[in-house]
Amino acid sequence: MTEVKVFTFAPAWGLPTSGPFALKLLKWLDLAGLPYTQVVEQFSQKGPKGKNPWIELDGELIADTEIIIDLLARRSGFDIDAGLTPEQRGRSHAVRRMIEEHFHMVLEWELFVHPAGIEGGARQMARESVPAPLAGLATAYITRHFGKQLHARGIARHAPDIIAKKAHADLDALEALIGDGPYLNGPRLSMADVVVYGLLMPMARWPMKTPAAESIKSRPRLMAYLDRVHEARAERPSVPA
Repeated sequence: MTEVKVFTFAPAWGLPTSGPFALKLLKWLDLAGLPYTQVVEQFSQKGPKGKNPWIELDGELIADTEIIIDLLARRSGFDIDAGLTPEQRGRSHAVRRMIEEHFHMVLEWELFVHPAGIEGGARQMARESVPAPLAGLATAYITRHFGKQLHARGIARHAPDIIAKKAHADLDALEALIGDGPYLNGPRLSMADVVVYGLLMPMARWPMKTPAAESIKSRPRLMAYLDRVHEARAERPSVPA
């Protein structure tokens, strides 16, 4: 299969990228055993949908990790969810939507709006994206941009303690679903685990003391689960297209 170029935000917190969806994509590629080249690109506007990450495959730029993974899975023959029952597939779908559509808003709020997160979020992104004299203006732009987006989506309309409670409810549900098993659907990794890893691992690793991130770090079973996914690699050679 043609090698893929993956455009991501820069590495951070001991992870190959600070972007949760890019981290999800890189983990899936590692598990699939597919060759790729990571290209650091801080300006998401360069991507075909103005979002990070995106890939270049056979000269075409493709965005949206769900679309990218579906395409690469078909071309490579790697189905991470092979063998799941209909019930497990439904469970996985529900977890993915909870984490990507709801908990993702909490991550962005803690990184770009919460005072403790701004230094390691907006300010750091600004320092890496523009010349030093412009970093202050860039920080103001980033925080304003995400603040407006999150207000429009609803999460930023709540008080900080309500946002924290919503995050804790998601984490409680996730821990209950993992239970004593190594992964969400038993002994094998599934796409739901890759999604959870991408969205939670940055918060588990960043040094800023924000409510949801601190809650993740206070849960040994959840941290051990994230570490297991982090260490996982391909179990079989990739299948050429």
